Formats: sequence, C-alpha cells, structure tokens
Amino acid sequence: MLKLKLDQVAPLQRAAAIAATETCFAGLVLPGGAPNGERDYVVADLRPVPDDAYLVRTAISATLKPEFCSHLANQAKQNGAGVLLAHTHIGNQPLDGFSVIDDGAEPPLAVYFNRRLPGRANLAAVITAQKIHAREMGPGPTQPVAFVGSELVMPAQPSSRVDGKFDRQVRAFGEDGQRALSALTVAIVGVGGTGSVVAQQLAHLGVIRFVLIDPDKVESTNLNRLVGAATSDIDRPKVNVAADHIKRINAMAKCQVVQGDVTHPDIAATLTAADFIFGCTDSMASRAVMNQLAYQYYIPCIDMGVAIGTEAGIVMYIGGRVQMLSPGLACLVCTDKLDSEQVRREMMTQEERKKDRYIVGEQVSQPAVISLNSQVSSAAITMFLSAVTGMPAGARMLTFDAMRGTVRPVAADPRPHCIVCSPEGALGQGARWSLPTRGGTR
Repeated sequence: MLKLKLDQVAPLQRAAAIAATETCFAGLVLPGGAPNGERDYVVADLRPVPDDAYLVRTAISATLKPEFCSHLANQAKQNGAGVLLAHTHIGNQPLDGFSVIDDGAEPPLAVYFNRRLPGRANLAAVITAQKIHAREMGPGPTQPVAFVGSELVMPAQPSSRVDGKFDRQVRAFGEDGQRALSALTVAIVGVGGTGSVVAQQLAHLGVIRFVLIDPDKVESTNLNRLVGAATSDIDRPKVNVAADHIKRINAMAKCQVVQGDVTHPDIAATLTAADFIFGCTDSMASRAVMNQLAYQYYIPCIDMGVAIGTEAGIVMYIGGRVQMLSPGLACLVCTDKLDSEQVRREMMTQEERKKDRYIVGEQVSQPAVISLNSQVSSAAITMFLSAVTGMPAGARMLTFDAMRGTVRPVAADPRPHCIVCSPEGALGQGARWSLPTRGGTR
C-alpha cells in the first residue's frame, strides 16, 4: 500500500479539477511497514515538477526531459529511495484510472528507473479531483493508496452486508465507516488502566484485528481499574487478559499478543504492521518511540494520559490529555510533552541507572482512578472515530481539568524544523531511519 500525506494530496486534487494542462509531480518512495506480509511504502516528498522540466505538456499528456529524470534518480539513490511519478487527469469528470497513453509512456520510464535504482520501489500514479490510482511503474501491479493526516482514509472496502448488531452506530457514521473499522489493524501499547478501556470499546465498535503490547502481568493492585480482569487473572500477562476480554465481546476478533516493552527494537517493529496505534503507557520513553513512529511510517497514533497531582496527601490537580500524532499535526516534541531527560533515564539499563548520579530513589506509583481513565479513553476513541469514519468531531488535541469540570480543544502548529514531524526530521523516512529504541531483549 502506498501512503501519502493527506495535507499534501488534497491541494493537488483541487488543482486537477481546474487545471488547463496536465501536471506532473515527483516524490521519493521509502519502504514502510509490512502488514499482513505486504510491504507498505511512504512518500517522503511529493512536489510539482518544475515548468522547465517538461519536454511536452498538453491537456492530455506530458513528457519529462531526460535531465530531470536523471536528477530525480540521483536524488533517490542518495536517499536510498525509489521514485514516484504522478500526473493529473484534469477536469471534473476525468478518466478514472490510467489511460492507454499512460500505458504506452511508462515502459521506457520503468526501464530507466529500475536500471538506475535496482531493488527499489518505482511507482506511477494518476491524480484526479476524486481519486488517486497507483501502480508499479511498468505498467505493473496496482497499489492501494491511503491518505494519512488529521484523518486516515484507507482504500475503499468492497460493499458487503454490515452486521445488524452495529445498527445504532451505523446511524451515526454510516456503513462505509463501519466497514473501515472492521478493515483496520489497531495496536494498543499498554493494556492497563486506559488501554483496557480502549480495547473494550474498540471490540464493541467492531474492530477485528488487534496488536496488544505490554510487558507486565496483572497484580492485585491493578484490579480496581483493569477492565476485564478478575482475581483469577493475577500473575497472568496483561496482554492475554485483554485478548480474552476482546474475544468475549467479539468471537471473530484476532489478537496478536506481545508481552514486551515497546522501547526494544523488535517490539517496536511489530507496530509497523498496524494501521492505527493507541499509546496508553505512562512512560516517556515509550511515548518517544510511538511519537516518532507515527511520522516516520505514516501510522497515526493517539497518545493519552491521566494525572492526579498531590501534595502532602491533598489532591491539587486532576487532569488528562488526548493528542493525535499524524503527518500534518504537531507532535509531542512540538507541544513540549516529552521530557528528554526522563526519556534518557527510562532508556537506561538497571546497571546504567545505578551508575547515573542524577537518578536518586525509586519510581513511585502514581494515583489512578478508573473513572478518569475511562473519560480520557472514551475521548480518545471518539477522536479515532472522527479520524477513521469521518464522524464530525474535529479536535485532535484535548485537555481535561476534572477539578474545574472542563474539556478544552487545543490548537498547536508543527514547528518548522522539528526533528520528528518535519521533512528535515523523521517525517516519511520509513525503514530508512532507526526508531529511538534501546538495545537488549524484551
């Protein structure tokens, strides 16, 4: 599947509707994850071809100069990437798909780029006002296309009967929205207080494929806020308890359980097989991993957290936060929600921590209450539904103040040169960049 930034594509589609001549765009293609054994690709940078790079340009065709193709191949080779050559079919009622002219023009391009960039993904695409079609340059096999940003627009699912048990929610976001939910693979990192609520609600909504990640086992002190757990589950892995609860709700569900820490490379790699991620952990290090992965691989993530602040046994603050991380949205670095020093400490081994003179004392368990976890988790699920089904709930960052009884949307712009969410950083780098994980075993 080819993943494109939503905010990059929408203007191109609007332009295709009113343009007088065909326009070409070029981008770099990098390998992403491999869900279901099929490789995803991310387009790091899709830009209009300069006017002086055309040899021929009319309303129905365009030919690029050899020197531009050479420049593009050199750029791709330098970045370890393949190329995407896209062009428009103009007008409000354009040809829906590749034309006979496209079929004839592609083979020489495919020969050239496959020779210059062997083993890379060299793709072609057609952009119309309504759709984008992609395939391996050649012409070769078609590639489904997904658009990732404040919304996640996955390839359309075949029309099929929607189970009647979803009738009431289908009335809220339609049958296409329900099909979109059932087609997704959703990862939940941390299936404790907030994660167990998220898992339960997703199962009720009709999500079928889950990736569940958590290193811990159930303890007796978890039971007052771990949805789906009972006394008999003490000492069982939390991921297994969550999977059992999901399957009690929906026997058709498929759960991949991973008892491990997402800050380790092999565990983090399992997330690249997901279409959407929920970050339900309370560590800065895990947040740093998921934050970068969302932008690097174009996999949207919703990060959430609950905090109860106390002084001398008196509650001073009760609050929470929900933030969607996706291309075009501000990341946790831009919103100052990552403590780099805390990330550094949490990434250390036990031996390294003992030697670090800046680390004093043991980590203290923080207060936690199921009602607050549920409130924040429910807001995260609503945000997810808006992003996936188009349900009208536009906020992509929310803050909660339980003491004042307020819920407030927050606007934040990505910082221009952010190391994570800008083109100068991890954005669209795919498998070319490493994630900020640590070494060692699970």
